[in-house]
Amino acid sequence: MRAAPVRFFNAALWPLTIWSSLTHLEEHPADDYVERTSPIVASAIAFWLCLAALIIFSNPATVSVGGIFEDGSEAVAVVRRSAGPIVGVLQVFTPVIYAFGLWLFTARDEAYPR
Repeated sequence: MRAAPVRFFNAALWPLTIWSSLTHLEEHPADDYVERTSPIVASAIAFWLCLAALIIFSNPATVSVGGIFEDGSEAVAVVRRSAGPIVGVLQVFTPVIYAFGLWLFTARDEAYPR
């Protein structure tokens, strides 16, 4: 059994540490280790996709819009555009997927201690 801080950091970093557990699938052919690992892998993929989309869509695009008036003067405005509601949705779903994956990961580690 590993020390509590090591187990905590292993569980907290589950989106990274889940990939190394794929090497243990051959050791558990007769039990439900595979059935417990597959949803965690799916959660990790969903977490990384949501996190990447959140980073991409949170960065607003700035566009310079300019024009020339009838008297010859110029005006330039900077318009900031963001993805809008999708950022709010991703801000909700990303932590929920992380918490769900953490719960699945810790439940599997309790059922199959090393």
